[in-house]
Amino acid sequence: MYYDSGKVYVEKDDQCISCKNFTKGVACPLLHALGLGVVTLDGTLNVTNCGFYEEFKRHLKIVDLGKKTKKE
Repeated sequence: MYYDSGKVYVEKDDQCISCKNFTKGVACPLLHALGLGVVTLDGTLNVTNCGFYEEFKRHLKIVDLGKKTKKE
């Protein structure tokens, strides 16, 4: 995570990337505080142990539509 030109950027190493709240756009307290300027970030920060974190998992299924038959 880093701050540049008034914006906070989340990097692939940050736990935020797989956070359910982050993917749904819920205001994370850390990102919210950084965005409002309540706290400052100098340099970079890797978020690894956040109490607000909820793991985001995708659950995908393969649906068998069966074989298509040719019309004659």
